[in-house]
Amino acid sequence: MAQKEKLQSLKDFHKDTLKPSPGKSPGTRPEDEAEGKPIQREKWASKLDFILSVAGGFVGLGNVWRFPYLCYKNGGGAFLIPYTIFLFGGGLPVFFLEVALGQYTSEGGITCWEKLCPIFTGIGYASIVIVSLLNIYYIVILAWGLYYLFQCFQPELPWAKCNQPWNTDRCVEDTFRKNKTLMLAANITNFTSPSEKRTVLYHAGVYIGLQFHQSLSLKIVIDLRNVLSISSGIDDIGPLKWDLALCLLAVWIVCFFCIWKGVKSTG
Repeated sequence: MAQKEKLQSLKDFHKDTLKPSPGKSPGTRPEDEAEGKPIQREKWASKLDFILSVAGGFVGLGNVWRFPYLCYKNGGGAFLIPYTIFLFGGGLPVFFLEVALGQYTSEGGITCWEKLCPIFTGIGYASIVIVSLLNIYYIVILAWGLYYLFQCFQPELPWAKCNQPWNTDRCVEDTFRKNKTLMLAANITNFTSPSEKRTVLYHAGVYIGLQFHQSLSLKIVIDLRNVLSISSGIDDIGPLKWDLALCLLAVWIVCFFCIWKGVKSTG
């Protein structure tokens, strides 16, 4: 009888240790609590909190700035047809699959696949590598955007005139392009007769005295020569752009403070 009571007390003790502590998720292990290292799994405060955090992850310059450019470059409205097909046929289903998997398992991007199927662990590692590489180049684009934001506060926009140090002698301002009269040499016979109110044109020769080669807008010129300082080749590294380097550092700092408290702070 005493043996049964002792066995029952051990079972009750084991059940109590398996129960999660208040404020902790069911994934907290008793051995971690015994070592003083409880696993705290955060929960979303509300549905709106989750939606804003997800929106903060996929809304950026790639949607607001790059998508209209790609749409215009690849056919305009015709580009929306394959885009919509792939969006609803592949993009959104995979997105909801990953979100549901993370919510169900309450794990990270690597351990959630391991809990689902150990052989799928490589998917989690591959996802982390892809996201890391995307962050390295995508945050540079954000640094460019921050640079142009600072430039917009100048009294005169640097890409509005041709009097900047990086401009070439082939720079043509927009006012020149609109108001300048081209040099024309015309040889026209039998043209409009005011009395007969008709136009009869047998021969005409027109000579345009101005020639333009490799015409570029001022916006592209400032991108290539001032902002990016494109060098002559891969063997010419060029000087360090301190203004872009500081913008890149500022963007990395902002990115750090956006996620240092967890994914909920991204919303």
